[in-house]
Amino acid sequence: MPASSYRILLIEEDSGLTQRIRGMFSLGQEPVFKVEAVKSLQAVAPKLAGEKFDAVLVGLPVRGANKNAGMIEIRSHCGSFPIVVLVSRNRGALGKQFVKEGATECLLKESINRDSLRIALRYAIEREEAESAARQIEQRFRDLFENTKDVLFTLDLNGNITALNRSGEELLGLSRSEALKLNIKSIVAPEHQATCHEMMQRILDGKPLQHFEINLIGKDGRKVIFEASARLIHFGGKKESVQGIARDVTERRHLENISRQSQKFEAIGRFSGGLAHDFNNLLCVISGHAEVLSERLDPTDSVINHVHQIKKAADSAAALTRQLLAFSCKQVIHPRTMALNSIILETGKLLGRLIGEHIIFVTALDPALGHVRVDPVQVEQVLMNLVLNARDAMTQGGKLTIETSNVSLDENQKSKHSYVPAGNYVQVSVTDTGCGMTEETLSRIFEPFYTTKERGKGTGLGLATVYGIIKQSGGFIWVYSELGHGTSFKIYLPRVDTPLTPLRPSKPLKGVQTGTETVLLVEDAEPLRTLTKEILERSGYIVLEAANGIEAIEVANNSHAAIDLLLTDVIMPNMGGERLAAELLRIRPSLKVLYMSGYPNDGMAWSGTLASAVALLEKPFTREILMRRLRQVLDGEQDSSS
Repeated sequence: MPASSYRILLIEEDSGLTQRIRGMFSLGQEPVFKVEAVKSLQAVAPKLAGEKFDAVLVGLPVRGANKNAGMIEIRSHCGSFPIVVLVSRNRGALGKQFVKEGATECLLKESINRDSLRIALRYAIEREEAESAARQIEQRFRDLFENTKDVLFTLDLNGNITALNRSGEELLGLSRSEALKLNIKSIVAPEHQATCHEMMQRILDGKPLQHFEINLIGKDGRKVIFEASARLIHFGGKKESVQGIARDVTERRHLENISRQSQKFEAIGRFSGGLAHDFNNLLCVISGHAEVLSERLDPTDSVINHVHQIKKAADSAAALTRQLLAFSCKQVIHPRTMALNSIILETGKLLGRLIGEHIIFVTALDPALGHVRVDPVQVEQVLMNLVLNARDAMTQGGKLTIETSNVSLDENQKSKHSYVPAGNYVQVSVTDTGCGMTEETLSRIFEPFYTTKERGKGTGLGLATVYGIIKQSGGFIWVYSELGHGTSFKIYLPRVDTPLTPLRPSKPLKGVQTGTETVLLVEDAEPLRTLTKEILERSGYIVLEAANGIEAIEVANNSHAAIDLLLTDVIMPNMGGERLAAELLRIRPSLKVLYMSGYPNDGMAWSGTLASAVALLEKPFTREILMRRLRQVLDGEQDSSS
């Protein structure tokens, strides 16, 4: 709504003209124009400092200005106010020059009247107000364009970038001048070139376009995943440009992929853990009967070789089962507080011989490395699998590096490996300069039985085992690889402050041990129960047997003789081994307990980490291991391996 009054600053040395102009505005017609007059440019500043004006009326030439003064000099004194110039008829060219340089209007002094002056001033003021509002809107739009976190862009009809906001520049690592020289197709990842062409064609054809994803390559070669939408802009009824908005979803897709992988691995882990339990029972039976046959057959019998082959196959199957258990985090581990450097140095002696002379083997170990709580045997297995994997990737030679360091991740630093929580870690890096991996391979390398090696060259369980061991140890593993540029595995294990666990010297193994004690054997798998009973009885033990926990309690209640040891499976229907042991210990407090399991029940072995007071016999076991563990529990000894 127009103002009811305006204040005008008049710069005019002719007092008569000044008086004449003031007279034109003396009547009370709205809007009211109030005129303040000065005679020179030098008098303008004090006036502007003390009063507020809406427009400046300048009589040319201006006293105090240079001979060739123009709008620049006038502006330097009058600021950004709208300016209307007054010139004599013989100075018309000067007036036109001022208008060209930015004055709003030019009037002839000889012909001005109240109406023309009012119209000119009002037009100048309202035009300035409109332009000011437009500038504010433009500035707000520019602020929005530049400061939004989403990427805003415009393209011409050929795909050339004509505008890109600050977020786009930062994500792609481009300066604005660099971006405006590019065509969008030049920064689209190769796998999405066809998608880009199709989307551009759909936009130009005016077809409806939903959100689509497209991979762009930044200046540094980094791939960024964008979720984008775009539309065609018309001007004057003609196609003019393409306008779009995009959002960086690289991190979101990364997290979604990690979540999918985690869910997939968890499902496979549950399946493999359950499968291993039943499979280990079968392996125990196969291996046990093979041992019995070996003992009973004459060494010169031609059949003995077949028995050995059965035993060898059973051992191989047991090794595969242990790898599945490692992947599913169901393998029993014996954690100790360790210095990883010592394990790496000890294992490195063997690794150097395994990789061959065509590969340079280097270690860079931090002498101030913190402690971790891990199973040293499993750490050796992890290193072995990663190094062998690296060796197979460098058939023509290369360099293999194992590094250790202390790493502390806070909430900001963890973004690179967003699935690794903030905290203090010991990092182990295994890096090779081999052939590298594709994205498809990278997304599947930890899956059991997935392998890129030739048939017969690998089981596909090596990296799956590594994954399971690291997860069961409370750690995290991250891998980066580029095809043709090598691979780097980084392992993060939680740093602990506890002192190193002292190593106990292992006792020399004795031959198969015998005994005369009474053993209550509880196993729901009948073939394994029968075989175990036979082995125990052949070794001198008295055996009471039961197929489940309920039967075992009945046997214990009906037996008047002492029962020295309960040998029970962990997982059985109706009543598991741990509950059975608790029930029997109430009525026979001196009873010793030895558990058997194809994989540890979480209730007994807490995610596979064996409690110090729990004695466990892992399936499949040999007769020698069974006898040794039995004697250790009966004699009150602790297994040297735990």
